[in-house]
Amino acid sequence: MAKVAPAPAAAGGSEEQAPAKGSKKLIIILAAVLLLVVGGGAAAYFLVLAPKADPSAVEEAAPVKPSTPPSFAVLDQFVVNLAEPDNTRYLQIGITYEVTTPQALEEIKTYTPVIRSRILLVLSGKNVADLTSIEGKQRLMDELVDLARVTVFGDPKDPTRGIRDVHFSSFVIQ
Repeated sequence: MAKVAPAPAAAGGSEEQAPAKGSKKLIIILAAVLLLVVGGGAAAYFLVLAPKADPSAVEEAAPVKPSTPPSFAVLDQFVVNLAEPDNTRYLQIGITYEVTTPQALEEIKTYTPVIRSRILLVLSGKNVADLTSIEGKQRLMDELVDLARVTVFGDPKDPTRGIRDVHFSSFVIQ
C-alpha cells in the first residue's frame, strides 16, 4: 500500500494558524501596555498636575467656631391664635436667639420691635399640625433664624453674621 501524502490545504492551514495565535497575543500585549500607559497618565495627572484645592476654601466651608462664649437675646413670651378653622387653639412660646458677638446682641435689641412683629406674623400663620412634630418645630426654628438674619443683616443663610441659632424656652399649644 502506498502512503497518501497530506493535502496541500491541510499543510497551509497549520501555517496560517500559527501567525493567528501570535497576532492575538500581540493584540493582548498591546492592549495591556496601552491600558497601563493611560492609567499611569491619569494617575500622574491627578497626583501631580491636577489643581489643588484652595486651603482657604476648605476653611470657609468649616463651621465657624467662636472664640468667645455666645450671648443670648431673650424675647418676651408670644401668645398667638393659630390658623385653625375654629380659632380656639393658641400657641404660647418663648424665643431666645443665640448670637456670636456682643455687636449682634445689640443689633437684635435694636431691631426687637421689627423682629417681634415678623415673628407674630409667622406664628399666626401656623396650625397645630405644623407645630406638633419635631420636623415642624425644626422648620419653625429655621424660619425664625432666617427671619432675624434678614431683618438685622439682610442675609438669611450667613451664620457668620452673628445670629447662630434660636431656642425655645417654652412651647405650649392649647
